[in-house]
Amino acid sequence: MSTKSHPHEPLIFAWGVRDHSTWHLVAALLLLMGGIAGFFFVFRIVHPVTQRLPTTPQHVISLDPRDPAALALIHRAQDRSFALLSDTDNALPLDNPLLAFSPSFEGHQIKLREPAPTTAVTQQPRLFTAASDVLPPVPRRASAPVTASPAATLRAIMSPVLAKRGPASVELAGINLTQPTRVQFRVAIGSAGQIVTALPLGSAEDAELMKQLHAAVSALRFAPSEVRRVEWGEISFRWEVAAAP
Repeated sequence: MSTKSHPHEPLIFAWGVRDHSTWHLVAALLLLMGGIAGFFFVFRIVHPVTQRLPTTPQHVISLDPRDPAALALIHRAQDRSFALLSDTDNALPLDNPLLAFSPSFEGHQIKLREPAPTTAVTQQPRLFTAASDVLPPVPRRASAPVTASPAATLRAIMSPVLAKRGPASVELAGINLTQPTRVQFRVAIGSAGQIVTALPLGSAEDAELMKQLHAAVSALRFAPSEVRRVEWGEISFRWEVAAAP
């Protein structure tokens, strides 16, 4: 078969090219085996080296009872008090304080405790008495002369609608209204200027005082008007102090 390239026919297999994939697989396998062998050397298990402790040889001494020195040593080992008493302890007197036991309460007698002496009560001097002056005298303060408060008058204040047909405020004498802000009247003015209707919008504490206010409001007169037959407005109250001369 010809190996010449065919530019006008793209779908032609290259049968003459040899496949080397087997050698590639073998090379990869060898590389993998080398890597695994390297891991065995790197991550190998190393056992710790055990250290042997030095051993001390034990000696066994054989004592012969026929030997007087060995027999004395055997008797000394069997005696449990040989570590407490030595051979020189025989010369000590019997009242040795190291050997005799004496309790701490021996010879102690119970006695009554002496009563505590009573302390004498000392009389403290009294620095202050009921008749003594504790605070220093205070000078008398000069009192200012009492001035008479200016007289106040109760005035009825008209709304702007009513002020066009009469005075803006009217003095009301003889009425003692304690809370003028709570009381207000709504009035209707006729064409002749008289009060046709006076309706209280608030009430005072005293009913007699409300009657006096109603009578004073009903007695008010305004300028006549030929344009409107009835005109409504409000009347309020307030205390005014006369200006000083």
